[in-house]
Amino acid sequence: MPLAPARYDHCLVTGASAGIGWAFALELAARGARRLTVVARREERLVELAARLGAGRASPSPEVRPVVVDLAEPDGPGRLVEALRREGAPPVDLLVSNAGFGRYGAFILRPWDDHRRMYQLNMLTPAELVHALWDELTAVPGRGVIHVASTAAFQPIPYFASYAATKAFLRSLSDGLWGEARPAGARVLALCPGPVPTEFGQVAGTSFRVRKVSTGADRVVREALDAYERGRAEVIPGFTNRVMRCAVRLVPLRLVLWGATKVAGVQRPG
Repeated sequence: MPLAPARYDHCLVTGASAGIGWAFALELAARGARRLTVVARREERLVELAARLGAGRASPSPEVRPVVVDLAEPDGPGRLVEALRREGAPPVDLLVSNAGFGRYGAFILRPWDDHRRMYQLNMLTPAELVHALWDELTAVPGRGVIHVASTAAFQPIPYFASYAATKAFLRSLSDGLWGEARPAGARVLALCPGPVPTEFGQVAGTSFRVRKVSTGADRVVREALDAYERGRAEVIPGFTNRVMRCAVRLVPLRLVLWGATKVAGVQRPG
């Protein structure tokens, strides 16, 4: 049975202050979103985004509501849901769980709080949000979720061990929920981009040069929404990233880890 058309009346985007989250907000406005709830820690960036969306990029311009909350803290998801309920926001038609970060370096040399915040933001926050909003996301056909995972979800990565593990969790959760949402006419998509020229590297503490193999955030978002509208469970934007995903399936794990260690070891802490 074909899925109902994707609904974009009220879209909730986390991590909207830059990069892929920012691009999602702009593209959803272009696709007819009437209300956007954009979430991040940096209020000034959300205000800037709201101003840009209200400057006539989309016609008519959507109603934009910035919500400032730190979703890397345990109470963050609950505070976001409370804010939605308190203001009487309409049910969410699309949840884009994009907020996330990585940290480069040997596992034991990173402070535990780095790992804790990463596990909270990359795994527990999207899981809690989809759990809290599940009833409304599946109440009307055409609603759904996009979880922003990564090609890092497909293999362990030394020196990015925690980050890759969190994205593997998110991808697996998303794929499982795809099967549970389908009978209700809802969509769940795992978006697995490769390198994207965003603030990720700066936050992670890496200096990898990825532009030659990277895919721009705008293209990543367009491919994601096209796949979401078709009802797919996963999408890997970029031909090179898809080829690399196929290669990982064929190569023994020992060789995958050896290769990943060699690449990451270029920046191995001394």
